Amino acid sequence: MIETQPGDTLGTILGRVGAKYPKQEAMVCGSERVTYDTLLDRVNSIVSAMLKMGIKKGDKVAIWMSNIPQWVYVHFACVKIGAPVIPINTRYKVHELEYILKQSDSTTLFMMDKFLKIDFTPMIYEVCPELKTAQPGDLNSKALPLLKRVIVVNEQSYPGMIDYKDVVESGKDYATSPDLDKALKSVQPEDTYLIPFTSGTTGFPKGVVTTHDQYVRVIIGFSKRFQMTENDRILVVSPFYHNMGNMAGMTLGACHGTCILPMESFDPGEGLRLIDEEKASNFSGSPTMYIMMLDHADFPKRDTTSIKSCIIGGADVSPDLVRTIQEKMGIKDVISAYGMTENSGISTCSQPGDPIDLIANTAGKLMFDDCELKIVDPDTGADVPPDTQGEIRTRGWYVMKEYYKQPEETAKAFDENGWFHTGDLGTMDKNGYIKITGRLKDMFITGGVNAYPAEIESFLMTHPKISMVAVTGVPDRRMGEVAMAFVKLKEGQTSTEEEIITFAREKMANYKAPKYVKFVDDFPMTATGKIQKFILKDIAVEELGLDKQ
Repeated sequence: MIETQPGDTLGTILGRVGAKYPKQEAMVCGSERVTYDTLLDRVNSIVSAMLKMGIKKGDKVAIWMSNIPQWVYVHFACVKIGAPVIPINTRYKVHELEYILKQSDSTTLFMMDKFLKIDFTPMIYEVCPELKTAQPGDLNSKALPLLKRVIVVNEQSYPGMIDYKDVVESGKDYATSPDLDKALKSVQPEDTYLIPFTSGTTGFPKGVVTTHDQYVRVIIGFSKRFQMTENDRILVVSPFYHNMGNMAGMTLGACHGTCILPMESFDPGEGLRLIDEEKASNFSGSPTMYIMMLDHADFPKRDTTSIKSCIIGGADVSPDLVRTIQEKMGIKDVISAYGMTENSGISTCSQPGDPIDLIANTAGKLMFDDCELKIVDPDTGADVPPDTQGEIRTRGWYVMKEYYKQPEETAKAFDENGWFHTGDLGTMDKNGYIKITGRLKDMFITGGVNAYPAEIESFLMTHPKISMVAVTGVPDRRMGEVAMAFVKLKEGQTSTEEEIITFAREKMANYKAPKYVKFVDDFPMTATGKIQKFILKDIAVEELGLDKQ
């Protein structure tokens, strides 16, 4: 169980944990095994170097790296000096990188030069051509006037960039510096810790301002629910830039003195090896990840019973899959959950002993007794009866402070009583268990009746030929809007628009059945794997010659 004290920040907790478990493993990355005393030594070296470079409390520091140890060191260095962390998705391209760096007011970028087959350096040079001729640490960029330094984890040097190894070396004298303790003491629980950007399924991403206090409280909630101890070992397959990889992985582990086992990218065979050989006790992943491990050739040879609890989320889960995970993987505590970036990553989760159908068909109930969650009629704001669909609204300490530099968007997100409008649709039963049924912004009105794409998608997925489907409303002169389905067929299958439309009309109300069907090979996705329906709608409007409404 995590031990906290009044006024704690993530930095003070890390220091206390590191002092208590200095020789305990903090993380295992490939062949590298890092103990807590080593982790703190490297973090403090970076803190000292950052202070020497002029990075101070409140300065925004962006991190653009995969799940490597340097992400952890830089992250906790920022935590200790009160520099808000701006996590950047490793799948981002040039325009996304420029947008995040500019919108966040980042003064410093820590990056790696390559990841998988992606070369990051040409992208930063395209955004900041001045970097090639700049003195390292003295960038003057036209596009990003606040960005002053780019620090790179690399095997070779790059013009205008500071080598990460030089940063660590320059801060090794931290033990004689009075500035470290002063910097740590200046950070307060209500200070901004993290500004993750939303995934942009409906437009440009927004920066979500969250504090040390919010994440400390979330981690306390995880500690209680998962009965975390210093002996746990967390398999981290989600990226550190994502809340699941950070909050339920890196930060959760460091606040307990546990060991994290991060993967740079998910590989089911390697995941099974880490569970078996490193005795992972906790794991969070999507249904697809579990299926890939269960189907892997190595599965019969690997022991997965060390996992005492796991989260499964990000997509619909079948009771059969939950049952298979429990029976074949030996994981008794399979946890379904619901969360969003604006609610510090998690809001609800299933409870120990919940039956399989409840785990599979709901996202559990409110995780924090001192926060609130309700379902309301999105038009009137009135509470709806149990098991009635409405918008999920939340209130309490776990709700973000604001969207960074977007006061109008912030104002639209809250009502006069402080309730946050999640934009998610769902139901709540009489026991407080919620079921997510879709997104309010996805809803369209056809002939005066509300239609919900998630419901239509769920039905179309029962068609034996369909592998994946996305539904959006498109303009229609008579009905206002009608459904259009973008369908990806299973390998080797063929179909027609008429077949899919007839299938829908035979089983559901006509107004819900798609009027148009387009077969696709893939979908426009955000960097975190969510379908960008606004792009699909634009494609439909253009290809079908519809008047956009």
